[in-house]
Amino acid sequence: MLSEYQTQNTLNPKLWVGARLKPKLHESFMKIANHFYDFLEVTAPMLDVIIIGSNANYNWTEFSDIDLHVVINYLDVGNNVHLVNDFLHAKKSIWNSNYPLTYNGINIELYAQDSNANLHASVGIYSLMQQKWLHQPNSEIISIDDDAIQQKADPLKYEIDKLKQKDPELESKIKDILVRLNRMRKAGLVASGEYSIENLAFKYLRNTGRIERLKELLHFNTMKQLSIDPMLHEVNAPTTGVVDNVSKEIVESLVLHVTKQKTLDDTGWANIIKHTKAVEDPMGQWKHPGKCTMIPSNNITMQQVNYPVIGIDDTGHIKMMHPEKTYTYPGTKVFEIPHTPQWQTLLIQLKNSIRNGSTYAQ
Repeated sequence: MLSEYQTQNTLNPKLWVGARLKPKLHESFMKIANHFYDFLEVTAPMLDVIIIGSNANYNWTEFSDIDLHVVINYLDVGNNVHLVNDFLHAKKSIWNSNYPLTYNGINIELYAQDSNANLHASVGIYSLMQQKWLHQPNSEIISIDDDAIQQKADPLKYEIDKLKQKDPELESKIKDILVRLNRMRKAGLVASGEYSIENLAFKYLRNTGRIERLKELLHFNTMKQLSIDPMLHEVNAPTTGVVDNVSKEIVESLVLHVTKQKTLDDTGWANIIKHTKAVEDPMGQWKHPGKCTMIPSNNITMQQVNYPVIGIDDTGHIKMMHPEKTYTYPGTKVFEIPHTPQWQTLLIQLKNSIRNGSTYAQ
């Protein structure tokens, strides 16, 4: 055992009575986990819900989060585990941003745990579905777990890597990440010193250049706000762009589809995707802001998308989708056209052409 670690005599009494989870918390945590699982929108079954981290161990502090992990098999989501990992990290980020849940002053962090991931033998793991310890922690045994460090760092690493200079919410996102970084590190230092999982996760992010990237992006954003010339340039920027290259044939195909005169088949959609340079990705505008995208789902969330988007599904239904709302289509996939200056000409042509007898929703 490392002498730097200072453990508590008991598990956090806000959650536990001895080694037993407080009865009312089981129901509350399961309710939250089920909502999070539904929010993930995956077909992979929920295998378990576990509590892990400092609040399932004896090195908790007043700054420690409640790490609530929904366990699924990533391979049941898709064969490309890297893409699945990115998708689930994005969903976690959006969930924790939109639903900052707490219990008794403790932040609740949700995460989609891969059932294939190996967890260190010394890590306390409590199963909510089985209502028992899968591995009961020991106050006398604390060790450094590389997997636990990586799991603690990965969600923040993902969020930092996905930050874009052109994001209008860049500053608020950076400040939110910095607050969580500082809170995480403080919790680790208070509980276990330099060798805590939280502090080592912070050092990993720092050593891989992520902390420096946050500082650089924040500096860039401040300079952009204070600069006069770029603002004038943006105001006078032309509204033409990629859409000028979209043929009349493509517009007519969409109009016929929306007005139910001729339903687009796979070949027709492929032609539209090619000519609009669209991206087929379930992450849609989250990952490809400002681009046309094809979503392989009929459930669309506009959370953290700060501009309207026109959605057209494979049955011809069309809707104007607004920021921070969710939409459901009768079809199985949705083609998205951002309501931005770049696509203004295309949108005007569509609106004018399908105004009579269409289902265009304002």
